[in-house]
Amino acid sequence: MWLYHFFPVIVQEYWPTQRNMEEDRLYSPVKRQDKLSAQVADQIQNLILSKRLKVGDRLPSERDLCEQFGVSRTVVREASRALEAKGLLMAQSGSGTYVKGIQSEDIVDSIGMYITTQDKPISHAKLMEVRRVLEVQIAALAAERATKESLDELDDLIARMDEARNDPRAFAKFDLEFHVALARATGNELFVILIDPFMDALYEARRLASNLPGVPEEALELHRSILEKVKAGDAEEAAQAMSVHLSQSNRVILQALKQESA
Repeated sequence: MWLYHFFPVIVQEYWPTQRNMEEDRLYSPVKRQDKLSAQVADQIQNLILSKRLKVGDRLPSERDLCEQFGVSRTVVREASRALEAKGLLMAQSGSGTYVKGIQSEDIVDSIGMYITTQDKPISHAKLMEVRRVLEVQIAALAAERATKESLDELDDLIARMDEARNDPRAFAKFDLEFHVALARATGNELFVILIDPFMDALYEARRLASNLPGVPEEALELHRSILEKVKAGDAEEAAQAMSVHLSQSNRVILQALKQESA
C-alpha cells in the first residue's frame, strides 16, 4: 500500500492491510463551498484532539495531503501555518511536519496577549473580579497542600519584597511572583496557567501603587499574613487573608490610577 511508504506509523496502527483502500483514508476530500484551508485545518486538529494523531507523529508529505484532501499546496500550507500558530504542529526543515504537544507557556502567552491587546482594554475591575474567584481558593488549597519546597519559595519572595520596599519596580515584580508561587503551591498546574497571564496585565498598576507612601509596607504585611496562614495549614484563614489583601490591592491601585490620570 503506497500510504505505508509515506505514513508508516499511523497506517500500521490504524489500518490493517486487508482493509479496503477507501476505508484506509485518514483524511477526507473537503467541500468547495467553505474555506478550504479552514476545513483542512479542522480535520487535522480533530484527529489530534481525538488522539488518532499523537504527539510526535509525522504528517504525510505536502503532496500526499494535497491528494488526499483534493486541494492545492497553497491550501495545505495555509492550514499547516494555522495549526502551527495554535501550537498543534511543528515544521522541521528537511524532515517534515510533526504533531506538537501544546505547552503551558503557549496557553499563558495566548491568554496574556488576549488581555493586553484588546482594542478596548479589559478594565481593572474585571481583572480583580477574576482574581478574587481564583486567588481566594488558591490560598485555601495552598494551605492544605503546600510542600516545604513551596514554602521556601514563598519565604524567599517575601524576603525579596522586604528588600525592595524602596524600589517600586522590583517590589511589584516580587509581589506578583508571590501570587504565581502560591498558585504553584496548590500542586494544580492549571491554577498557574490561569493566574500567570494576569501578572503582566497588573504589573504597571501594581508598580504605580507601590509608589504611594506606606503601600509597600502594608502590602508586605498582608503577604506575610497570607503565608503565615498557609504555613499553619489553615485553609479558611488563608482564604480570608487573601481576600483582605485583594481588597487592599484594589483600593491602592485605584488610588494610583486616579492620581496618574489626574
